[in-house]
Amino acid sequence: MSDVSAHTAREPGRAERIEARASEFLLRRYDVGGWSEADQAALDAWLGETLSHRTAYWRLKAAWLRADRLDALRPLSAPVGAASAHRAFTPGLKLAAAIALVALFGGAGWLLSEPSTQTFATAVGERSTLKLPDGSHVELTTNTVLRVARSGNRRTVWLDKGEAFFQVVHDDKKPFVIHALNFKVVDLGTEFSVRRDAKQIEVAVLEGSVRIDPPAGQHQSGPVRLGVGDIAVAHNNAISVRRKSAAEIADGLSWRSGILVFRRTPLRDVAAEFNRWNTEQIVIDDPATANLTISARLHATDVDVFARMARTFLGLNVTRRGDEIRISRSQM
Repeated sequence: MSDVSAHTAREPGRAERIEARASEFLLRRYDVGGWSEADQAALDAWLGETLSHRTAYWRLKAAWLRADRLDALRPLSAPVGAASAHRAFTPGLKLAAAIALVALFGGAGWLLSEPSTQTFATAVGERSTLKLPDGSHVELTTNTVLRVARSGNRRTVWLDKGEAFFQVVHDDKKPFVIHALNFKVVDLGTEFSVRRDAKQIEVAVLEGSVRIDPPAGQHQSGPVRLGVGDIAVAHNNAISVRRKSAAEIADGLSWRSGILVFRRTPLRDVAAEFNRWNTEQIVIDDPATANLTISARLHATDVDVFARMARTFLGLNVTRRGDEIRISRSQM
């Protein structure tokens, strides 16, 4: 059995120390406040030391986010006793809940007749790179959740949300399979991206080829094979394919270096892409403005640059309201 955390598991004392350090970073970053550039540098250095550090941090962070969502899902009309319990859900307790969730989700895969998995997650505006035991690399974009099977006999991942770029070490005897929605994306020796939202997946092939298998029992369409330059959109019972140039494919993957590239792109699509990367959201008030097109290379997390461009080069009104940047045509 090949497991990226197997080395940590064989050293209980060291594993506990690593988890405690990961907990300290999470607590300071998300609840204590005052996160500084020095703190980020210390975290980056610690994560860069060993794969064990990165694995512990990503697993605990994913569980932390689950605990946070569980807290957010409490009913608004909770009784008095429940309200006091909610106030007692302090950062320390949330951290304990996260650690408990790591233990629960990390070891309960057998209950679902699936291999146990490790979860890796990025927050809004973050990117991350994983090296899998077989030598394959996976790059995660903003707000992405990926689960990796821990079984050495299967090379399987589940893209629960977001987008990932895969550089796969091909092995005919052990196919590399990505599950997204009800579809399977099977590596045939390639570099490719998979993007998933609530209703569909999009697969873009940079090198080699992949195969998309439709949901089990689906007779309306069979497996679809993609080559270099192919982009497939799969949803419901259909898989559609179109071709793009190598330059267009590279533009779509520019997020790997933190850049977003737009070529005659409607503002509505530009806004949607920026909104994936930033907590401050762009709102376009009217369809005519949304239909305006731009060509630009912009930093994914620099929403202010986009706002200045809209004002200076397009002559649009730009106003801030809380966490929103509202864009509209200038009034005559």
